[in-house]
Amino acid sequence: MRITRTVVSATTAVLMAGALGACSTLKGGSTNAAGEIEITCATCQKSTTDPFLQFNFEAAQRFNAANKGKYHVKTLQNANAGSGDARLQYYQRLALANDLPDVFQLNSAEIKSLSGAGKLHDFAPDLKADATWAASFQPRAFDALSGRDGQRWAIPQQQDPIGIYYNRKLLTSVGYDSFPTTWDDFEAMAAKLKGAGATPIALDGDWATLLMWSNLIGTQPAGGAFLTSEIATSKDWSTNAAAVTATERLRGWHAKGYVNADSFSGDFQNAASKYLAGKAAAVPNGPWFVKTNLKSANAAPGLYDGTDVAPSPGWDAGQGLIVVSGAGWVSGTSDRTKLEAVGAFVRFTSSADEVVKQAKATGSNPPVKVPAATVKAAGLEPLSSRLVTQIPRVAQTFPHARVHAPGGIDAAWKNLWPAYVKGEIDTKAFLSRLATESAAGS
Repeated sequence: MRITRTVVSATTAVLMAGALGACSTLKGGSTNAAGEIEITCATCQKSTTDPFLQFNFEAAQRFNAANKGKYHVKTLQNANAGSGDARLQYYQRLALANDLPDVFQLNSAEIKSLSGAGKLHDFAPDLKADATWAASFQPRAFDALSGRDGQRWAIPQQQDPIGIYYNRKLLTSVGYDSFPTTWDDFEAMAAKLKGAGATPIALDGDWATLLMWSNLIGTQPAGGAFLTSEIATSKDWSTNAAAVTATERLRGWHAKGYVNADSFSGDFQNAASKYLAGKAAAVPNGPWFVKTNLKSANAAPGLYDGTDVAPSPGWDAGQGLIVVSGAGWVSGTSDRTKLEAVGAFVRFTSSADEVVKQAKATGSNPPVKVPAATVKAAGLEPLSSRLVTQIPRVAQTFPHARVHAPGGIDAAWKNLWPAYVKGEIDTKAFLSRLATESAAGS
């Protein structure tokens, strides 16, 4: 799809009316030889291996062409542009030197760390000043990208509902033609699958296990409140009934043999490999699982065609979905002229035309509302986008535990979960220590 003059003109008009556009009279930013306001982008470089970076590069070129003579995005070559353990440290060093790029992408954990340094732009006033733009985003699109006081540290790049992928053939073999809608029914199915020699659900002791912990909490009436607020502020999670109930239920799956033997590895690929080999009936993950795993050479023949995806079961058939925007566009400049160009760029990348292009290129789901007819006409990957239409229909939507928990939750979980499952510590000790050690590791 081409960016039409109408879209570009409308975007420009909104900018002139919005808060970012209103700053244009206060100059002081840099312009290039063509007289364009130039901003640097640290995640807009060409890439043959990272589809998100390659898409960002192409989007920047389209933006430059559409705004010739006014704005220009300059691509920085950045060895830490893609996701990786060294990326946060790289940007932390730049923040200390007051040398952050004008626009770049971070995931929710990185945003949580860098926003505390006071070096990221808060988009909340810009969104408030432009109600049409703000209303264009999907529900909960900013959950993982916001501060405790209402800041909007990033503009969502994607919004991905995380469900449970399941092998229809294995479920059918034990009498199920769809994934269970209650936890009791899930366990009844798991018992049958175990008896038939299959692993009911593949977990890893880290990401996937925390997904199921989040599902077990979030589908309780008070669970969403824990995942969105109390998990960030409470010093003792053992006092929360929803967390206790979920934790003990999840441990029970291990005791009953419903998970894979190497479920403490801390490596999602160990869980994924069980599913891809056709030995596990289900595995939780987001839409990226389709392109990176189900459509890879590692998947058993025919597995993609035999796979479906469902929301999490609930405690009373009230299914739920983890809905996260795991990454977003952030800005490290405070220069008002540059912020005018940053605002134009993030509006451009969050337009309906651009998010559909991104979905086709990367398999991610749009963070903004896109008409169903547009999605259908674009021919998006059907399996990875299937849960998007269910977001308004499930009983509960909630964030992954990582989103609002202290930054040390991953390390604390991996250290404590095996001891808890093996009976070396009880539920109270596990949740109390998980809270304190997660906070200590932030």
